[in-house]
Amino acid sequence: MPAVMVTGAGRGFGRAVLEAYLDRGWTAFPVVRDAGLAETLATRTCHPVLADVGTVEAETAIADALGAHGAPLDLLVNNAGSIKKLRGLAVTEPEDLEALVRVHCVGALRCTKAALPWLRRAARPTVVNITSRFGSIGRTAAGEFRGIVSYHVAKAAQNMLTACLDRELRGEGIRVLAVHPGRLRTTVAAVDADTDPADAARALADWVERVDRDAPCACHDLMGGGLIEW
Repeated sequence: MPAVMVTGAGRGFGRAVLEAYLDRGWTAFPVVRDAGLAETLATRTCHPVLADVGTVEAETAIADALGAHGAPLDLLVNNAGSIKKLRGLAVTEPEDLEALVRVHCVGALRCTKAALPWLRRAARPTVVNITSRFGSIGRTAAGEFRGIVSYHVAKAAQNMLTACLDRELRGEGIRVLAVHPGRLRTTVAAVDADTDPADAARALADWVERVDRDAPCACHDLMGGGLIEW
């Protein structure tokens, strides 16, 4: 039975991804921060990991959970994230930027490193970093987006992390890819949101199954079917 780990699986897109893979019969390791939710999610094939990816303790929690299971990890979805909709320099504090980079970029690195021994045991190991169109430097510089500075920078940093990890790990057969899941209708949705998270989650599972293992590292527009400029 294949296995997936999804960070930020307590709600929104992460929860939808978790449910999509459980529906497909996968063993799942949802990473959540709420102990009550973790207890609710636990089943024979769902093994919640209680952790905050923004803390170093998450590494031990992930390694312990995967080690107890013992089987390979086929897919890691680094979805955990947060956002403060503070637009512009005047209302952006350094602490805001630090907090978002710690989750979106450092957290993705932390979870990938913790899961790496079990990814290496899988036949087609894949890491998917859930990014955003707002992480595009080119589109931001062109004035397409009105800047939520901390979020833009955090996602751009995550995109660079994706490229670096893929360059280093693809020689071992581990692909690290960035996916923009679409304009999702979630509690922090943009005004132009038009996609149900459940639809995007099913599309992600389909896409991962057929992704070209030899394709260059890129930012994939899941619902648009093309690429997002880095």
